[in-house]
Amino acid sequence: MADESAQSYAPDVVATYVWDAIKEIPGVADLHRSPLQALGEKVHLERLRPVHLEEREGRHVLEIHLVVRPDAAIPALAEAVRLAATTYLKTTTGIELDEVSIFVDDLAVEQAADQ
Repeated sequence: MADESAQSYAPDVVATYVWDAIKEIPGVADLHRSPLQALGEKVHLERLRPVHLEEREGRHVLEIHLVVRPDAAIPALAEAVRLAATTYLKTTTGIELDEVSIFVDDLAVEQAADQ
């Protein structure tokens, strides 16, 4: 059941909490920020953030956009991220998520030093 708790946390706080929850999961490289998302963060357009929490029809919905390592097993990684984010937000904020959507937007590819 949705409550007002999601409304009381700034988007930056939610993003920080989610990052704290998932950053050590093997395969996670970073949160994805396209140039448009980076600009959106600077001018405070919440919808363009790599972590977005909103209430839709009384349900708390979390979206996470990731950069992952090329060797990551995506289904297992997505489930680990979903579980970690859900548990951490419930523990730290009391927000119970009804839905978590995870988007793999990019791969973290390291270039050789001589390039």
